[in-house]
Amino acid sequence: MLKGAGARMPWLSKGHLAGGQPALRWLEWALYALAVACLGIYVYAYLDARWFEMRQSRRLEQALHAKATANAGVRPPPGGAAAAGSPSSAADRLDSFRGSARPPALPEGELLGRIEVPRLHVSALVLEGVDSLTLRRGVGHIPGTALPLQPGNVGLAGHRDKFFRGLKDVRRGDVITLTTPGGTFHYHVDWTRVVEPHDTAVLDPSAQPSLTLVTCYPFYYIGSAPDRFIVRAHLEPGKRG
Repeated sequence: MLKGAGARMPWLSKGHLAGGQPALRWLEWALYALAVACLGIYVYAYLDARWFEMRQSRRLEQALHAKATANAGVRPPPGGAAAAGSPSSAADRLDSFRGSARPPALPEGELLGRIEVPRLHVSALVLEGVDSLTLRRGVGHIPGTALPLQPGNVGLAGHRDKFFRGLKDVRRGDVITLTTPGGTFHYHVDWTRVVEPHDTAVLDPSAQPSLTLVTCYPFYYIGSAPDRFIVRAHLEPGKRG
């Protein structure tokens, strides 16, 4: 019976199977190489993000220390004001825009501070901009929205499968802390909402100091998520450090 099947289906013959083995081996090696490449990309991205966070966290601590020293009236070290590009120079540049009507244009990826939601174990650097590299390394400040030192609506965006994963469990009343070289700001969550990607009204300027967090939704969606998850919080009066 097998002989008859082999006659009707010649691809079952030994010759065809033997001829297909090199192709199968090449396919096996190609898939293996692809897996190694994907793993290498993942490891590189992870190490890059960790190394970047370590360096920028150190810069933020230095800026906070420099600001505290200045507020205490301690004379600066020889050499005068902080050099351009130093951690405290970024703080001074932001501080000079306090209360201005329009947010300053800052370089993509510039360090602004750190966001923390203690109950959700969320902690990430806040960087200027929302390009792919910036969002891979931290939470991005959405250009055109207010900065923490300004009145209005501060907009921050982050990946649902990385820094903002914990937002899936956020609830009203949760405390969000935004630490910047210019001060520490404490916000209380008011509400959450799911909107379509083109609905940017949640980023409109607000009369009261507020914070809007944006991430993709659903959180466990495979592929490009169709909606956006919004968290809105208000600045707690008298709770700025």
